[in-house]
Amino acid sequence: MISQRQVEKQYNQLMKDVKTKDFYTKINLAHRVNCYTCDTCGHITKTKDVDSGVTPFTFGCEECAAPATSSFYKDIAPFQKPTIEWYRPSLKEVMKYKNSPAKLDHILNGGLDYRKCKEE
Repeated sequence: MISQRQVEKQYNQLMKDVKTKDFYTKINLAHRVNCYTCDTCGHITKTKDVDSGVTPFTFGCEECAAPATSSFYKDIAPFQKPTIEWYRPSLKEVMKYKNSPAKLDHILNGGLDYRKCKEE
């Protein structure tokens, strides 16, 4: 298991990268939406990125939890509002993932976590 100190060190390096590397700094988040289409029920889950980073190719359908496939940032549901937002978790939140190695690895390698969109 990774130590708290190692997590903190990797997270701090990630935050430096987020501020300096083109992969993170050149992304325009103003209209960065993605759609995930459920392979089972056809429901479209629309997401938005509030931070730059890596999002998954598949995501659990919010209607039936079956795998849903990314549209690769093509807005295939232009009249639908996003219900999920992708964000960079704080160090405190990341520490909670120490018992989930795959999720911790995803986040520390530039991956984003998700939450329900805030009501606008």
